[in-house]
Amino acid sequence: MRIATLVSAGCLLAATGVAHAQATAAAGSVVVVPVVAETSSYTTEVIVRNPGTAAINVNIKFYEANNSTTPGLRSCTSLGVAGNASVPFDLASKCSLGAGSHFGMLVLEDAATPKTNVFYAYSRAQTPGGNGFSVEGFPAGAFSGANADVVGLKRQAAAPVYQSNCFIGALGEPLTYQVLLWDGNNNLVGMPITGSLGAYQNIRFLDVFAAANAPAGDQSNVRATFSVTSGAQAMVPFCTVQESTFFGADFRIGKSVDALNNGQRRLACIGIDDCKVSAVSSTQPEQITDVTKKNVYSMIITQPDYVRCDLVSDRLSDLQIRLREWGDPFSSPVFPASAPFSNGGSGNTFFYIYTGGRNAVNSGTASRWFIDVAFRTGGNATVPIDFGITCTSGNGTEVPWLRGVVANDFP
Repeated sequence: MRIATLVSAGCLLAATGVAHAQATAAAGSVVVVPVVAETSSYTTEVIVRNPGTAAINVNIKFYEANNSTTPGLRSCTSLGVAGNASVPFDLASKCSLGAGSHFGMLVLEDAATPKTNVFYAYSRAQTPGGNGFSVEGFPAGAFSGANADVVGLKRQAAAPVYQSNCFIGALGEPLTYQVLLWDGNNNLVGMPITGSLGAYQNIRFLDVFAAANAPAGDQSNVRATFSVTSGAQAMVPFCTVQESTFFGADFRIGKSVDALNNGQRRLACIGIDDCKVSAVSSTQPEQITDVTKKNVYSMIITQPDYVRCDLVSDRLSDLQIRLREWGDPFSSPVFPASAPFSNGGSGNTFFYIYTGGRNAVNSGTASRWFIDVAFRTGGNATVPIDFGITCTSGNGTEVPWLRGVVANDFP
């Protein structure tokens, strides 16, 4: 009997997991819990937190997976949450789930019009004895069509037996997908897993190595790469790794470099057609058109971070760049920097800075910083001077945008 109970728990954990990858900016008017499960052994509880002062109503939509007991959208009743309150609910009651093994994706949304109320969500599934696992809620905008990786997948036959399971879901748009497995040396493991999903459909690949027709034997340090092959529709990619000794499992959300978000580009540029190619745009370059004026650009920098921006031009000897702090776009002070860092300045064509800790900038708020680009004294004053700016950062920045052209005050 004990073995049968543990096997049942292990099968459930194959469909669920514990969420460790969660952004701290987690409120949204639409929040996605990538996977919840409801079986004869486990009950899923969801907690919704309303950080606002006014009461809200939240619509609950449970999209059961294509290979679950009853695929598709289940009818669920809405949830009222008072201002500054947290309210729990159990999936089975809210969505009238009957017998069977139910798992899938949960979408919670503000019921108001317009949908501007934001909230947080968290889920936990557990047995009557208290063994359980958790998955956090993600704002819907956290998901994109960017290629996403899940790392550290494994398969092991000896105790503790490891099994890796992967899932993919669609949000409001149909999509086609591909999942590839790669070993630590970037060699393909098995065959591509492909398929299509309708809007809000989701599917589980129980034992992803078997699904990919991987060679027999143990595997470790394997990554799954999820791709949308139909465009850039948002997908919800993740995997779980379970072991059979204690039937533990974890949850690993698929991660991309920047989620196709121009607000968090690790490599950002302006005046350049391809950020990866250091060549000024032939059709839309940035320009200095008056050597007595400077161009002022802004971009959000999220501290703590290391940021470097370089000028790109056929006339670098005629240009200079510097970085100024948050504040007024045209009068904020130059950001102080000392070796090995540089704020740019007179005669320099790049800056490289460390922002300092979170509280070192604008009372801890990620803010717009300002970039000055100007004609360099003694250079060739023939205008226009075409150029571009390329920036790299660890946390990601937005694309630099031109704020205005004002008097050149470089020393």
